[in-house]
Amino acid sequence: MKKKEKEHLKADPFIHFFEKTITFFFNNRRRILAAAGIAALAILILLAVFFFKNLSSTAENKVYSEAFRVRNDTKMSADQKITKLQEMKFKKGISAAGRLFIAVLYYEKGDLKKAEAVLKEFPASRIAMLNDEKQILSATILTAGGKTQEAESLLKRMLADKKTAMAKELILIQLAKMQIRNQRQEEAAAGLKRILSEYPNTPSAMEAQTLLTTIEGESQAAQ
Repeated sequence: MKKKEKEHLKADPFIHFFEKTITFFFNNRRRILAAAGIAALAILILLAVFFFKNLSSTAENKVYSEAFRVRNDTKMSADQKITKLQEMKFKKGISAAGRLFIAVLYYEKGDLKKAEAVLKEFPASRIAMLNDEKQILSATILTAGGKTQEAESLLKRMLADKKTAMAKELILIQLAKMQIRNQRQEEAAAGLKRILSEYPNTPSAMEAQTLLTTIEGESQAAQ
């Protein structure tokens, strides 16, 4: 390979790959078409698309990694982290988690209005789990703002929605904790027992058992 070609490949591997694909097709189009070339061309195009998506994913992974590093940098203040994260360009893949980091930082600062505003501007991600994480964080912020009923309704909608990607036991444990904080132990106990029954071999089941034991202990002590 010539020096210029090597530099071109290093500069933009997708364009180089795509050009090679097209060149290959035109140089061999008679042979390809004679041997069901339409299928062969489709495969080549799919390979090019797959290659491009991999490059895109790699770029998003880098943005996510940097956002994660900033979020957990103990040397930076919350305001510095927010400023740094706001300078980044998040897309709709894994890097969208950066927007959740910003909302969490505002929540940790106690600025619920800004946290809520960030979540409202959060566009739907291609990753279903991130969309669910947004819902959980929204419920947490609503609870902190005294909007318990709205928060519970949100979690219950997630439980009923078949498209929810997050494990249901994680949502149930959040709902139970919310009910415990609001002195609704009977409802919380029912949810915790559901976790033990339907999701027995999960970390949430262990936590549910601990919470249920505490509730039952407090109930007996009160009698």
